Amino acid sequence: MLNTFHPVGDKLEYAPNCGTLVPDQKTLWIDLMTPTRAEELAVEQLIGAELPTRAEMEEIEPSSRLSVANDVLYLTAALPCRAGSNDPGITVVTFVLTDKHLVTVRYDEPGTIPLAIKNVTTAGANVTTPHGALLTILEAAIDRLADVIEQSGARIETIARRVFEDDSRTSPSGDRYKSSLRRIGREGLRLGHFQESLISLSRLLLFLTAKMEGPRYSKEDVARLKPMKSDVTALADHCRGQEERITFLLDATLGLISIQQNDTIKIFSVLAVIFMPPTLVASFYGMNFRYMPELEWSFGYLWGIAAMILSAAGTYGLFRWKRWL
Repeated sequence: MLNTFHPVGDKLEYAPNCGTLVPDQKTLWIDLMTPTRAEELAVEQLIGAELPTRAEMEEIEPSSRLSVANDVLYLTAALPCRAGSNDPGITVVTFVLTDKHLVTVRYDEPGTIPLAIKNVTTAGANVTTPHGALLTILEAAIDRLADVIEQSGARIETIARRVFEDDSRTSPSGDRYKSSLRRIGREGLRLGHFQESLISLSRLLLFLTAKMEGPRYSKEDVARLKPMKSDVTALADHCRGQEERITFLLDATLGLISIQQNDTIKIFSVLAVIFMPPTLVASFYGMNFRYMPELEWSFGYLWGIAAMILSAAGTYGLFRWKRWL
């Protein structure tokens, strides 16, 4: 799918899903979503540069994700997608920046792109150059990350309250702990994606700061990079704090599960010890010796039953007195 954006005043006009239409020289931003080979060739012919393949985009070394070739900047960032669902993921987006065009190549739908489209098509967006569009998209990416990290923090708070609540009337504690473990795992996965995204954006901004020199970049555009770098650093610190909370909740949940299991084992252990004396009494009178005085007693059977009951009650009383129960 090929989406194009044309400058109209101080904003961009969005033309979604252009199909086989070839973008022209007036096109400022070209967004390629899972492009076909024909779409890639049309864009390459327009910008006079090659587009990276999906395999090249997914390489993790910085030299592959951040490079310059013939005055064309190739910038790749990892952005979260489906961050609010039960199947969070992360996808790479490559920005190809030339003097006249900005091309984004992606194979999934990160929440950043719809937010960026809204920002660049709003009146007063002041997007008139390709690098201005790039900066607006990066700002949208950081805003989106801030939102999803905040939402993750709210979910972590809910998990914490659920883990440490005393009332188990709604569901058995075992089921509650299992559910909490799944939620903790999902939030840990999300936070890992956020950290990866923040690291890639931090490297991208540092690289872009070094390359945005010369008369074609205004001082205002260069100045926009500084608060973005500060925001990324602050979000990374906040994300690390959330990861520490997740680790604490994981340890606490596993500890509570262990305590619950120990309580169950304790019940069986106490029952086994309580019934040991009655078993001992029964074993005495189960011996097949010829001369056993109690066999001749009229109340021998009742005596044996009473001895077993009293021995069990005595053991139980001892446990209660020692506060082992």
